[in-house]
Amino acid sequence: MSDILPIADAHVHFWNLEQNPYPWLMPAQPSGPFGKTAEIRRSYLLDDYRTDARHQHVVGMVHVEAGWDPDDTLGEMRWIQSVADTRGAPHAHVAHIDLAADGAAALIAAHAAFPLFRGVRDRLQDGDFTKADGTNTRIDDPDWRRGMVALDARELVFDLQAPPALAGRAAALAGTFSGVRFVLTHAGYPPAPAGDAFARWSDGIAALAERPNVAIKLSGLMLAEKAWVPEHARAVFRRLLAAFGPDRVLIASNFPVDRLFAPLDSLFGGYRDWLAELPEADQRKVLHDNTCRLYRLGE
Repeated sequence: MSDILPIADAHVHFWNLEQNPYPWLMPAQPSGPFGKTAEIRRSYLLDDYRTDARHQHVVGMVHVEAGWDPDDTLGEMRWIQSVADTRGAPHAHVAHIDLAADGAAALIAAHAAFPLFRGVRDRLQDGDFTKADGTNTRIDDPDWRRGMVALDARELVFDLQAPPALAGRAAALAGTFSGVRFVLTHAGYPPAPAGDAFARWSDGIAALAERPNVAIKLSGLMLAEKAWVPEHARAVFRRLLAAFGPDRVLIASNFPVDRLFAPLDSLFGGYRDWLAELPEADQRKVLHDNTCRLYRLGE
């Protein structure tokens, strides 16, 4: 395993359906924005991930909130901290906190008492982000922005989940809250690399890349097309690298969700092949170092 470069996976999800509440994975919710939830409606735990990643030399991982009951986000924090304490991984956690809630700042402070806590993911829109049109968003809501102030004061990460239609406003948000480290999830939901839709996505990526406190996850490249198309994914990868450079691109699996479309070896194998065009130092940044720096792995 030591003959390949190590990976710090910037986006993984674990869930234990026998013990913990995940409303979106209940049988009453047969489908979601990524397809039929029945395909992933089974517990997915650390050992399952390690089996999927056994050929990939993963040495670090960031757990991102997995749709736990939104009224008890500290419950997920406690659970994932207990996994890390007993099993040695994951190495960071991004929690869901409703930034518009009256108690958002207090809830952020409560999460900050846990060693694994690194930041927040709070979706700007609900539903299928690959089709969102930029309306019905909380990005300009004064209450929501007060929660962002609390993140800014602590210099936490905000996992930015935004469709291409919101990219320009998200770039302005990052400019306003310069103490927050924004990480755009799933490459900003790129469409197939052709036509007006791809041009709009590309323009949004360029706007976000102008903000030095914004980085981007190389993950979810198949979510808009609902299929793994390597030549399309490679075109997206090249656009991301040109916009953000090797210091602000993070490799991430989004497992087990991305397993709906491809095995982890296909995804990470493809990323490694494309990165091979770069000097080894830059490969290490994308595969490992950037995630460790932004999410403070090892602290």
